[in-house]
Amino acid sequence: MTRVVCDTGPLIHLSESGAIHLLANTGDIIIPPLVANEYEANSQGWKPPQWAKIIDLESDRLKQAEDWTQSTQIDAGEAQAVSLAIQVKADWRVTDDAMARQFAESLGIEVHGSIGVLLWNAAMGHISDLSQALTYFENLSNSSLWISDRVLEKARQAIRELYE
Repeated sequence: MTRVVCDTGPLIHLSESGAIHLLANTGDIIIPPLVANEYEANSQGWKPPQWAKIIDLESDRLKQAEDWTQSTQIDAGEAQAVSLAIQVKADWRVTDDAMARQFAESLGIEVHGSIGVLLWNAAMGHISDLSQALTYFENLSNSSLWISDRVLEKARQAIRELYE
C-alpha cells in the first residue's frame, strides 16, 4: 500500500470541497500530531478522518523539523510532515504550499497537491464521471486554496481529457 504523508492544507482544502474521501484512495494517509492539531484549529470544527493515521515523530526527526522551521520558509506542520515522510519512507507527500513542495522535492520526496489528488482519483476511476470530477474541481477551486488561472485551466483540461 502506498504511504502518503499529508500536511494541513490539503486536509482543509479537500474537506472544504467535499472531496476529503478521495485522499483515502491514494493509500495509507499519515499525519504528524501537529498537523492534526492545526487541522482542528483551522477547519470548521472538523476532526481528522479516522482513516488518517497520526504518528509521532521520533526525537531526532522532531529536532530535524524544528531546525528546518527555524532555517527555512516552511512552517512547523509542513516541516514535521516532511520529516515524517522521511521517517516512514513515504511514497508521496501531499502539500499545497509551494515552498514546502520545493523543500520536499529538494530532498527527493515525490510531492502532489490537492489538485493532484483529484486528478489521480479521476485517472484511477475512483470518480465515476466527468460531471462529478468537474464538481469536485470547481468546489476545490472555490475553497481557501489559491490556484492560478493557468493551473485552473490546465487542470480542467486534464480532467476533460481523462473522460474523453
